Amino acid sequence: MRRHGLAVFVIAMAPVIAAAQQFQTAAAAPVDPDTRFEVIAIKPIENANSSMTIMMTPSGLESSVPVGVLLRQALQKPDYQMTGAPAWINTERYSIRAKPPAGTPPAAMTVMIRNLLNDRFQLATRLETREQPIFHLVMARSDGRLGPDLKRSPECQSPPCGSGRNAPGLLVGSGRRMAQLVSALSDITGRPVIDKTGLTGLYDFTLKFTFEGRMPGLMGPLGAPAGTPAPAADPDAPNLSTALQEQLGLKLESARGPVEVVVIEKFEKPTLD
Repeated sequence: MRRHGLAVFVIAMAPVIAAAQQFQTAAAAPVDPDTRFEVIAIKPIENANSSMTIMMTPSGLESSVPVGVLLRQALQKPDYQMTGAPAWINTERYSIRAKPPAGTPPAAMTVMIRNLLNDRFQLATRLETREQPIFHLVMARSDGRLGPDLKRSPECQSPPCGSGRNAPGLLVGSGRRMAQLVSALSDITGRPVIDKTGLTGLYDFTLKFTFEGRMPGLMGPLGAPAGTPAPAADPDAPNLSTALQEQLGLKLESARGPVEVVVIEKFEKPTLD
């Protein structure tokens, strides 16, 4: 939902986290990189069974989730383009309340969170380009035919066109471009996926598969060791490779290529109030 032009994000999580959430702020004019919250309060959360919530509103930030959620928001990179974060970011929780200066634009939220982590968690990063494993998404059939669950969608501007739904073992899209499909596949495989299909325009698709990799989420699922697999939506569904070929008429080919990576050089437990 949106209020006063600012995206509001709320997550209510059980003690055992089933999935990580990536937040995105609305596109807007450039923001002063020195924009900061004017009031910040950070306290440790000692009750491991307490509920987890994060809210970003015109009034500011309220968070009780593992700090890795905020780190992911601040860096604005998928998991496979971040390295070096300490393991405790997935389990350590703090009550964080932060108030922005009056009149702060909505798009400043990510910048303010980054500066909060810089100032209170001593976050330091650098960018590197590394040669890493990637995937190319290509047509699976020599005649270029699409699979039964990938169909061209008419051009349109309103829902359900442009909508999508992701869950462990399930990808559903209506009026989506290949760029949006490869983004979802990148999250699932943990590698950059490059579109080499040559398909343009909008498509409807449904992909059902047995999820065999790690859950999408910063450095692994929040509150659990990295590499913990997600439950499959349908345990009898084919693996991702087979599902792509049979259902969409596409396949992933292994390759290597340059990938921009955020290296986390320093991230410490915070100074408290």
